[in-house]
Amino acid sequence: MIVKRDRMQKVGRRLIMFLGFIFLLVGYVMAYQKGLPLIEQARASTGWPVTTGEVLESDVKSHRSSNSKSSTYSAHVVYRYQIEDKNYEAQTVWFGSDISTSDKSLAENTVKKYPVNQSVTVYYDPQHPVAAVLEPGVFMTTWFYYLFGWAFLGAGILMTGIPLFRSFFRLFISRGSQNSANIAE
Repeated sequence: MIVKRDRMQKVGRRLIMFLGFIFLLVGYVMAYQKGLPLIEQARASTGWPVTTGEVLESDVKSHRSSNSKSSTYSAHVVYRYQIEDKNYEAQTVWFGSDISTSDKSLAENTVKKYPVNQSVTVYYDPQHPVAAVLEPGVFMTTWFYYLFGWAFLGAGILMTGIPLFRSFFRLFISRGSQNSANIAE
């Protein structure tokens, strides 16, 4: 009975550590592959050159998952601008504006602010003119991916760190007791 319980605990620890590594991987990708570059791009956008553009599309998109009764909303704004006789289209209102929320008024306010055919000021990346934004700088939603990624990283660190620490602690204690037994003999 004790052997079976020990085996179940060992399987449970390995499962938790496996899930912890998945959380670490997902957290790293969200925080450092998506979130941090977004924050850096948002900070850099305050110094980007400007040009004029025109809003082509502006509407509120509704998103509903198959297993949920609630919807989330996001603003869908497409604008065109021209750099050195070349036309570009972009959809970034501000960095982090692509996040859907249950608050429909946030998306509606963005759509009201940028109606179709309105002339807009476009901030574009001089190195990669395809990257542009209507509202430069860092906003609260810009931090979403970075902070959400760190929530996964924190959970992953706990899920992998605690079992590893316990294993090392048990190994240290068992070696310490063996050394004490050898010294006593």
